[in-house]
Amino acid sequence: MNPLSDSDLAAAELVIGALDSRLRLQIIQRLSEREHFVHELVAGLGKSQPLISQHLRVLKRSGIVNSERRGREVIYRLVAPAAADLILAAIALHRNAPTEEAAATIINLPRGTEPEGDAGAGQIAHAPAAALSGEPTLDPIPDPAPTPPTPQSFS
Repeated sequence: MNPLSDSDLAAAELVIGALDSRLRLQIIQRLSEREHFVHELVAGLGKSQPLISQHLRVLKRSGIVNSERRGREVIYRLVAPAAADLILAAIALHRNAPTEEAAATIINLPRGTEPEGDAGAGQIAHAPAAALSGEPTLDPIPDPAPTPPTPQSFS
């Protein structure tokens, strides 16, 4: 991969940041099917109008959606279908990522090769118990930047 320019990185950061919300992902999913009035998104997603509008502003600022006023209402459409593809790629990446359990090495120690008194020989070494729990075991790396304000629900 060629080095990316600062402007390319800033564009990627803007788009990826806009996708950093489950509600915005749901909005993109709906807009990938057809354009929607704000009130349709409010009813379909079960969230308040101010919350939906706030998320739509983020998506619009990133260039993923645009809007058009129709009388007293505003209709939104997906103008970057690649955003929906990016969501599907993220899902595929997650599904295909090796789990700690799958990545753990299983060692089968053959019997008869153990030193005298080594009672554990011949046993299979397994992944740590934490990997078998099904819970994510990755420790998140803290972001050194201040935490941005999160959208608040008014419902």
